[in-house]
Parts: sequence; C-alpha cells; structure tokens
Amino acid sequence: MRTAALLRGIVVLLVSVLTLFLASRFVSSERKLNGVKYLAEPEVKRPLCDSQIRCPANHFSFKIVSGAASVVGPSICFNNKVIMNGIMNNIGRGLNIALINASTGELLLTDFFDMWSGNIKLLVDFLLSVKPGTIFLLASFDDPATKMTDEARTLISELGSSFIHSVNFRDNWIFVGAKPIKEKSPFEQVMKNDKAKNKYGNWPEAVEMEGCVPRKPD
Repeated sequence: MRTAALLRGIVVLLVSVLTLFLASRFVSSERKLNGVKYLAEPEVKRPLCDSQIRCPANHFSFKIVSGAASVVGPSICFNNKVIMNGIMNNIGRGLNIALINASTGELLLTDFFDMWSGNIKLLVDFLLSVKPGTIFLLASFDDPATKMTDEARTLISELGSSFIHSVNFRDNWIFVGAKPIKEKSPFEQVMKNDKAKNKYGNWPEAVEMEGCVPRKPD
C-alpha cells in the first residue's frame, strides 16, 4: 500500500513539473498588448527589395536607400533584385550609380565616385559615356558634393535632376533619371545637412524612395 501510494505521489509530482514546464514555455512565447496576452508571431525579416508598390505592365520597379552617416552604406534595388549594397561590395563613399538598359531592364554597369578626395574627371567621363536608352540610378553615401563641379552638375541635370545644383556637403541624395529625358524626373529626394536638424550628428537622416519607371519601347 505504501509503495502504491508512493508511486502515485511520484506520478503526480512529475505531471505537475511537466505542466509547469510547458506553461512556462507557452508564456515565454506570448506578448502583452493593453494587458491582453497574444501568442507572439515569429519575426519575419523583409527582403531588402521588398516593396509596397506594385508596378503596372511595361514598368520596372526600383527601391533606393541612401547611406546613413559614414557608417551604413546605401542600397539600390531594381526589378526586385539588389544590384548595389555593402554585401555585394560594390558601393563606396560619394556617389553610387547604376546604369540600366531602359528596354530590357538589364544591368549595364555599377560604379561609385569618391566626392571627398576622388578625381572628379572620373565622374565626368562616366557621365559623358551614358548612352541613350539608359536608366540612371544614384544613391549618395557620406558626402556627395565636395568635389562636384559645374560641368558634372550640368551633366546630371541633363539626366533629369532638379536638385543637383543645390546638393552640397554631406547632404543625403537619391535620384532616378534617364537618357534621354524630356522633363525633370519625379524621382528625386534630398535631405539637407543641417546641424540643428541632423539625426546623426554631422550627417542628416537617410532617405528612401521606391517607385516604377516605364520601360522604353523597343
């Protein structure tokens, strides 16, 4: 009798311990909202090129994020594919540029130009080489303007930029243009470097933009 009672006691104890263990695991996966518990959903990381915009037929999607201070580099996505970012190791301080075939969406070339201590002639020669039928995507990182010249600004203006003549030291700037283009591009943002408003001390907040560009008919 004593043995049977002892065994029952052990079973009850094991069941209690197991119940507490399972309960603790369940509670640890819960979160509270206004005092009410909800089962927490697993965190899902959004893809780098995930966009809230759905482009119509005969359009290409894009998403551009400028650099943040001098620490986090920019990223450029085109047609839901990353074409420039730090992981790909094809970005750098200054202006980060991607050229796209406007008819096929094919990536033609990526490059970056140091606008703090680089050779501005490299950027000018690059801009002069852009051929008709090209989509032009640009994201700044750290400083986009110290080495900028009037010639370079004019060439970028001809690609559809409205703000290039006012882009200055450590402004954050993103831009999508094309060659040829009849009017100024609607795809451009600048966050001015203002010590009174900067988010990162000597640098302004990063800027982000996504949208759809029309495919050039063959």
